Amino acid sequence: MIVLRSPDGVRVVLLDRPGSGAVTTVAVAPAGWQHDPWGGQGTAHLCEHLATVGSRAADRRVEAIGGTTSATTHVDRQEFVTTAPASCWRTVLADDLDRLRGRIMFDSSEFDRQRDAVIDEVRALAASPSPWPALSAAVTDHPIHARDGFGAVADLERLTPDDARAFLARTFRPHESTLALAVDVEAVGGERAVAAVIERGDPEARDTTGPIVPIDPLPYRPRTVAGPGVTDVWRARTIPGIRADPHSHLEWVAAASVFAPRDVRVGRAGPVAVADTEILAVRGEGRPAAVTETDPGRARRALLGLADRLRHDPVLVARAHALADGSALSTTARTLARSLTPRDLRNRLTELYDTLDAAVVPDPAAAPSGTARPSSRQAPLPPTPRAADRRLHAVSGWRPRPVSTTVGPVPVVPAVPAAPAGAVGSTPAVAVRTPAPTRLSVRLADTSGVVVTPPGWHPVADTGGGRFRAAPLTRDEAVAALRSLPRAGVETLCAVGRDAEVVTVVSSPSTPTAPTAPFPPAPPAPFPPAPTAPFPPGPPAPSLADAAADWVALGALNAVARLGAGLPPVVRVLRVPGRRESVAALVSPDEIAAAAAAVTGEDLAATRAFCSGQARCATGDPDTHVDLLTTLTALGLPAVSGPTDPVLAFADAVDAVPDDAVRGALAALVGTVRLTNVMSETG
Repeated sequence: MIVLRSPDGVRVVLLDRPGSGAVTTVAVAPAGWQHDPWGGQGTAHLCEHLATVGSRAADRRVEAIGGTTSATTHVDRQEFVTTAPASCWRTVLADDLDRLRGRIMFDSSEFDRQRDAVIDEVRALAASPSPWPALSAAVTDHPIHARDGFGAVADLERLTPDDARAFLARTFRPHESTLALAVDVEAVGGERAVAAVIERGDPEARDTTGPIVPIDPLPYRPRTVAGPGVTDVWRARTIPGIRADPHSHLEWVAAASVFAPRDVRVGRAGPVAVADTEILAVRGEGRPAAVTETDPGRARRALLGLADRLRHDPVLVARAHALADGSALSTTARTLARSLTPRDLRNRLTELYDTLDAAVVPDPAAAPSGTARPSSRQAPLPPTPRAADRRLHAVSGWRPRPVSTTVGPVPVVPAVPAAPAGAVGSTPAVAVRTPAPTRLSVRLADTSGVVVTPPGWHPVADTGGGRFRAAPLTRDEAVAALRSLPRAGVETLCAVGRDAEVVTVVSSPSTPTAPTAPFPPAPPAPFPPAPTAPFPPGPPAPSLADAAADWVALGALNAVARLGAGLPPVVRVLRVPGRRESVAALVSPDEIAAAAAAVTGEDLAATRAFCSGQARCATGDPDTHVDLLTTLTALGLPAVSGPTDPVLAFADAVDAVPDDAVRGALAALVGTVRLTNVMSETG
């Protein structure tokens, strides 16, 4: 981790991502809702929208090449997250620096559009299950915590473009801003190349020497009744923020880990998100049982996971450096994890329940809204069954096959020739070495209609069902996760992370543990039920070139010819459980033929750039990376043994696929229902 400074004071934290094909930036501006003026509740949130669409970085160029952008407003800052293909790193970095310098342009029509969008969000939050801001207003009489950071409709309707420009001029200051840049440093030319981009740019003309003073309006009236969507009692207390007392803040994070994730919330945005005073919220009215033998271990793992994220997750790295001593926080969390005792947890939990005095309760007079757009960033929601959930049957006799590719300093293990279908050791297994904590992903065959989640794994919703992900923190935990898998019925196994080579361990799984609470039955599938007998062999696995041509063709039909014109997709990709190939539900052959005929050379070039960029950007996030790697492996695409990430190899194939091959794939789509779109199964 390297910290640089721009000439006008922006702190740039450089994170090395060897082997990644993506660049991720997180720009943090000191412009939170605590700076909203009196009578302008929601100004910061509106300016976040304007800073996203009004900066050069968000003029749709990033989305056009497969990247993503997002932004959020917090009590004391705004965060802007951008992921793009690594080849664009100079442009993305320069654009984010301009954003932090306040170079944000918008006209009155754009202002009106974004204000309407913010008002829609405010109304949706009011009808959602979120207990905020009623909970923070009830737990403290501080006016900053009592206000609604999303905004008040009446205040937003009074705001003008000049009000927004004044807020941006007052709060967007380079010398108080932080930018995290995650990229393959060697591939982009090293630290000097990054420093050269940072040092360019015109000096800031605005006077930004004075401090940004939070504006304390008259106190808002504390509320103890939440919106109509709230169906549970929530109680809360204040805890120190990450700058006020890092050690105490992390102790409370450890105590919160004892609860189920849906029953506790460290503020609105999670740990390490507020500088001074944070709110810890707990669902329900009862007291927890005494600290068990497993609770200290769970708390230690939570702290170790947070310590890793404080070193590798660009969002948390940027927050830590913006709010506190970012270099020391990871060490503090790791040290606390080693010294944590059951007594420490017991004391914190006792203190927590002795001070949970403030609460919000459901409004009995308000009917729950069925059209609310709940925000997962605002409050935990109970899990809901998904159609993709399937039942699993554990069969003995399975052993993982060695890795076929790896990236980084880990020695390459030669690919093992595929064994006959159903034979022990025939499961494709691929590992990619990255600096981030390891993620494992497995696809399990649906052999009996009974889905069992292996211990230590979590179901992942996709069109095929039967896929699970594990995010272990250590090599031993990864081995334990592998050993918990059934001995047969594993279709694919993939790993991404610093201990990814753990999949080379030939495990001898113990007898799988029967689940205590199986998933509810999945709803009827939109296609005929799969036969109980084994499926006949499918078509030969496509080559990288064929798969790339199919993917670009499908993208051209859906994204360019249809979605770009505001029309519904022509093709919807489904996955039949147990089959290696994907099948497509077609709107109609005539519509496909018409859409294919309308695709121009410019459409193909744009779609090719988007599809390639989408694959490269997947390598910037460990979860997305392992998801796409699993999908590619499940589709049977060959993984070339060597230091090349299969995801990046596929992206290279997409870049190289000629127009003629895509035209051929388009023509084939008119008369067939067999399609391959690898991204369709990653959300």
